[in-house]
Amino acid sequence: MSDFLMMRQNMVKGQVLPEDVLNPLLIDALFTLPREKFVPRQLARIAYMEADFPLANGRYLLKPATLARLIEALDPQPSDKILYIAGGTGYGPALLSKMFNQVVALDCEETLTQEAEHLIQELQLPSLEIALGPLKEGWETKAPYDKILIEGCVDYIPLMLLSQLKEGGQCVTIKYQKGKERIAVKLEKNRDNLTEIFLFDAFAPRLKSFRKQKPFIF
Repeated sequence: MSDFLMMRQNMVKGQVLPEDVLNPLLIDALFTLPREKFVPRQLARIAYMEADFPLANGRYLLKPATLARLIEALDPQPSDKILYIAGGTGYGPALLSKMFNQVVALDCEETLTQEAEHLIQELQLPSLEIALGPLKEGWETKAPYDKILIEGCVDYIPLMLLSQLKEGGQCVTIKYQKGKERIAVKLEKNRDNLTEIFLFDAFAPRLKSFRKQKPFIF
């Protein structure tokens, strides 16, 4: 057994399963997808650490348990079309792709999307498409989507992004609350109304694209 395979198994058994992540397709994807390929090569040996992993330009790959819980909360069904915001080098989107979903992974950092393009070709993930553009605008070209996942912590979710959800669609992310704990939430769209559901307490680095601007004071 290779060292990376052992690390992968330890990650699933020691970090993910204790958080009651039970989706069998997700567990299988976590066991088989080489997380070490989605981080800088010189840091591959610590790719499975129980922490948010720094990528570039203030961006992070969420720690395994948090990411797995977000994906399970999204409840992806085979053949769902999913928009994955802040896809980074593609690890989270690749997990969903392995779960038989059609995924558009959007990122605003060209260095990250270039690496993601390389990896999806290497790993042969034809149902995963990489897109480069502003995160808060979504990717209207392929809308509407059954589900949206935003990897990271947001101050708010723009209506322009939520408008790309189908009726009955869902969006999962981590919400920033000033002076309070950060929480994972699910938004459900019904008849153009949005219902917010608390999922679990969670920490994630804040995404610059979804920060509220401070008012200018004279």
